[in-house]
Parts: sequence; C-alpha cells; structure tokens
Amino acid sequence: MKLRVSLAAALIAGMACTSANAATDTVTVNVSGTLTRPPCTLTSGKTLTVNFGTIRYDQIAAASMIDIPVTLNCPANTALSISVKASSVFQGSTTQAYAGKDNLAYLMYWNSDNSAVNVTGTKRNLTNLSGSVNLSMKAKLVALGATTEGSFSASSIISIEYL
Repeated sequence: MKLRVSLAAALIAGMACTSANAATDTVTVNVSGTLTRPPCTLTSGKTLTVNFGTIRYDQIAAASMIDIPVTLNCPANTALSISVKASSVFQGSTTQAYAGKDNLAYLMYWNSDNSAVNVTGTKRNLTNLSGSVNLSMKAKLVALGATTEGSFSASSIISIEYL
C-alpha cells in the first residue's frame, strides 16, 4: 500500500513539475484566396469567314448582309466586354472598315439591336449573362465613292474579355 501511495505521490509531483516548467506556443493559420467564375465557352468558330462572293460594283448597295455567328455558353451572372478592331478604318469613322479596295467599306451590325459596331476596338460591356449567349453580328458592303472591279480582302479581330 505504501508503494502505491508513493507512486501516486510521485506521479502527482511529476505532473505538477512538468506543468510548471512547460511552455506553450500557438500558431495561427490564415486561409484565403479568391474564387473566380469560369469563363464562357466559345461555341462558334474561332475563325469566321464573311464571303460576299461575286458582286457587280454597281450593285454593292443591293448586296445582302452576311451573318457573323458569335455564340458562347456562359455560367450564371457572367460579365464580359466585347470589342471589334478592323485592320483599317476610314479616316474620321468608327464604323466604316476598309475592305481592301479604294472606296469600299464594310460595316458590321449587332444582331441584338441592329446598331452599327464600333470597329476601332472600343469595348462594349455586357453583364448578367447566363447560358447560351448570342453576340452575333452581320456585315454589309458599302461603296463610299467610285469603285472598280477586282478582288478585295480585309479582316477584323473580335476580342472577348471576361470580367
């Protein structure tokens, strides 16, 4: 019995000494980051061709508009900006892109509201997009003066920036 009491006393005394001599450190771990919405997925082609075919230069005004399909699939509440930059624009204009032939321009129009597209790279901001998003346009040839026969070629870049 004496041995048990001695062991118990030694154990209690050892614990008292240990807690009196023990040091304690604490470490704080902060967790942070930023979650972002995934970008939209372009569902139309990345290279689009607007081919007006063969048109008589005296019938440019009667030429049909050509569709430019730009479609995306976006997560809910997407915000983005879209801009169009033509390789060359007629001086003093923000909508008449040089078509690669003297006095021949092409204009682009938004399908959503039929307004002319600014082809100088100015951004158009869109918010609260979700699901299937249609940013399609159409192109129209315009004679700005006397034209002559021959081929023409030009290009524009459509940039989509996810906000």
